[in-house]
Order: sequence, then structure tokens, then C-alpha cells
Amino acid sequence: MNSGPTWDKIALERISEPELRKYFVFPWIVICFIIVLIFDSIYNPAKGLEKGLLDSIITAVSFLGGYFLSNKICFWYLSRLHKENLNLISSEKIVSYSFTIIFVLKIITTIFPGLLFLQILSVYVAFMVWEGCRSVLKLNEDERGNIVLVFTLTIILIPLIISRLIFFMVPNS
Repeated sequence: MNSGPTWDKIALERISEPELRKYFVFPWIVICFIIVLIFDSIYNPAKGLEKGLLDSIITAVSFLGGYFLSNKICFWYLSRLHKENLNLISSEKIVSYSFTIIFVLKIITTIFPGLLFLQILSVYVAFMVWEGCRSVLKLNEDERGNIVLVFTLTIILIPLIISRLIFFMVPNS
């Protein structure tokens, strides 16, 4: 799969941070919220809507928190390494569009719980970040290694950690 031309188009788009969130990230989070609400309610008939609502709120909070925290961590890391030609929107574009993998996997594994093994595909985030650093940040291959590692681990692990913390704090979940 060649995502190079797509990332090149993303690099050229003129979009502000609020627009990126409003038109891309927040709709994905709302879709995940609705899918989790519906299918967790269906798959757990004993508690139904209560279970679905609780799980969907945990999902939304973990994605929102994970998104914003990932943006902050990734921008902080980039600003330590590359001070020239760096702005917050460039970092946020990479994080936002790479988060798509996490959203899609959540939707698929919620609708088809038997396909939970597909979570391993979240490592595809590394390729998305790799291509994003090439197109958006104009970095060569030598400069991308550590950045890809930090971005990938942050994007994958932060929402997971937040959801687990919330899950253990909520009684009877």
C-alpha cells in the first residue's frame, strides 16, 4: 500500500488545529462512541445500555485524552530535536491521521469481538508516522527513526493506558 501521495496531499493542505480536530478527529471519536454504545449494549444483554454507555464513555475519554496527550508529547519531543521548520500543526497532522488506525481497529473489534487479534495491526501506525515525517516534516530516513518510535508508542499506548486506568477506577466495570 502506497500512502506517499496521500501524505503529500496532507502536507499541502492548509488547515488550522481547530479545523483538523473538528472535521477529522472529533467525528472519528463520535463514531467510535456510537459504535461502542450500540454493540456493547447488544453483546451484553444483562446490563445492556448501562454497559454500553459506560464502555463508550471510557472509549471517548481515552481517545480524547490519548489524542491530546499524544499531541503534547510528540510536539515536545520534536521541538527538542528539530527547532527549524517546526510548528504545532505539522506534528498534529501526523498524530491525527496516524490515529485513524487506532479508531478503525476499535470499530472493527467492537463490531466483531472475535477479531480482537487484529489489534496487532496497530503497529501499522509506525508506517503512517514514517510516511508522515517524510511528507509533512520533510525529514530524511536517518532523522525519522527515533521520531517514529516515540510517535508510534505514544499513539498506541496512551489511549490504552488511559482506558485501563479508568476501567480500574470505575467500580463494577
